[in-house]
Amino acid sequence: MNSRTRWGLTIFAMVFGLFIMTLYTTLVEDVFFKNVAFCSATGLQLLAKGTALTSAGLITGFLASLLVLQDNHYPNIFLSVIVPINSFFFVGCAASMEPFWYGFISDLSLIVGLWLGYFLAIRFPLRPAL
Repeated sequence: MNSRTRWGLTIFAMVFGLFIMTLYTTLVEDVFFKNVAFCSATGLQLLAKGTALTSAGLITGFLASLLVLQDNHYPNIFLSVIVPINSFFFVGCAASMEPFWYGFISDLSLIVGLWLGYFLAIRFPLRPAL
């Protein structure tokens, strides 16, 4: 595979991964756990929401890693940088009434899910070869 094709696949995996991550995190936060707020939720609801966010990251990391067809971690680095930027972008808004540490742990669980998906994709036996 030449360098141009490799970079094209990498950029496509970054864009596709960003789309998938946006889709799954929106499903988790705005559809499945819409009324689950930190101040009014039970511990079990918060645990389920955190597990769902980690799963969203895992699926995103897995799919983005399969698209690059080899041991290429640039899409996951890009997505891992986007997650905290997104959180700090909305810190000034009144859209989130959650404590900062709760948002930090949510972002950390999403990043952990991204990298777990990456490592699962590398060891996936049906992964496409070059």
